Amino acid sequence: MVQPKTKPRPAGKVKEAIDSYRLDDAPGFLLRVALRTHTSIFAAKMIEELTGPQFSTLAKLKEVGPCSQNHLGRLIHYDSATITGVINRLKSRGLIKSSKDPLDPRRREIDLTEKGRRIADAAIETIGEISGETFAPLTQDEFRTLTEILKKIIRRGSTGFERH
Repeated sequence: MVQPKTKPRPAGKVKEAIDSYRLDDAPGFLLRVALRTHTSIFAAKMIEELTGPQFSTLAKLKEVGPCSQNHLGRLIHYDSATITGVINRLKSRGLIKSSKDPLDPRRREIDLTEKGRRIADAAIETIGEISGETFAPLTQDEFRTLTEILKKIIRRGSTGFERH
């Protein structure tokens, strides 16, 4: 017999929770709508037709330098299939390159090309404008609080792609 994952709640509490539920106050719903807003601004303003995953890849490579594809995927929370597709598209555009890892010739390192570095710099500048527009309604303190709350949720490890 399959055991429930949560303790059974008294029927009265369940009905109360159902009756008091308001979608417009649900954090998950609000995150989805906020993300849709940010994604719309990102798509309209990001340079070089970069997608979110492509931007994340370039920005993280700029931050950490050469690394394995597997490690890069973990750093930006993408599974193996997703990071492989992103890497292939960025390679075809001449923005990243792969080479043998000097410490382990069986492995390949991913790194930015000169063109990729220039575009990463410009895209990072652009993301500042995009974030400025997305988060314009927030004070600096509210923005910092939001960022810390989101990091706390991510640290909980619900995605399965967290760093080890």
